[in-house]
Amino acid sequence: MAKIELGFEGERFIYIPNLQINLMEDSPLTNDLYIYSLGYFFHAAHHYINRPDGCNEFLFIYCKGGCGWIELYGKRQKLEPNQFIILPKDVPHSYWADEEDPWTIYWIHFRGSKASIFSKDFDRPTTVEPSALSRIEERLDLFEEIFFVLNESLSINHLHYANLCFAHFLASFLFIDVYRNKFRRKEYSENVIKRVIHYMNENIENNLKLKDLTLFSGYSESYLYRKFVKETGHAPMDYYMRLKMDKACKLLIQTDMKINQIACKLGFREPQYFSRTFSNIMGLSAKEFRQQNFRL
Repeated sequence: MAKIELGFEGERFIYIPNLQINLMEDSPLTNDLYIYSLGYFFHAAHHYINRPDGCNEFLFIYCKGGCGWIELYGKRQKLEPNQFIILPKDVPHSYWADEEDPWTIYWIHFRGSKASIFSKDFDRPTTVEPSALSRIEERLDLFEEIFFVLNESLSINHLHYANLCFAHFLASFLFIDVYRNKFRRKEYSENVIKRVIHYMNENIENNLKLKDLTLFSGYSESYLYRKFVKETGHAPMDYYMRLKMDKACKLLIQTDMKINQIACKLGFREPQYFSRTFSNIMGLSAKEFRQQNFRL
């Protein structure tokens, strides 16, 4: 089996230089919890890491799609979609993508005097169950905000802001029930189509099929299809693809991500297919859209 640490289509990562690491260690705003490095790998076939002596940071891994394996404390565990794990520092471990269904992961190495508190009891796969109360897309948008801020500048103000956001990001996993805001229940419980659209948004980076929507809604494919078209004017999968393109437009406007990186983030294994789909729906290419100075 091939073993690769980096070099995946659409990958993004930031390693923070030692000078900035020292600034965060010395700052009372960040020395209790701060990012050492972070990144995103899409469909990371042959991804493999082995650390016989562990590493000097805690490592958060969130699996968004596919699956992979973690070996920790001499025990092998599977990490599946919508699961996360925090690997403790200085403990031997290895992890790798599944050969048949390689994972898509968000990962963050972090340190700080409170890092062990944030990590306690999460050294095993923990599920973030999708539901009508989920805020998965908002959580991943927060990751993108952290990434964008650090990619833009490593000034002390940017470091402070990104790391305070990181504490919120971790809290969204560690205190799921609080994060999910019970007051949202009514908004999505009264209308099945609204719940299905919410489910689409929560899985904007995945590749849902019509059968996934029917399983979620509890209705047959034919009934859901007719009801969806009646209320939205679009077939369910057409609407889902338009949501993806809407998200792509936001990423083209708000970030400097490359087009192939946006394609990967939205679950397209072939950037060319993403480009064709974008052009068909938007009436111009993603490159042209970005060159329009976002007047659209």
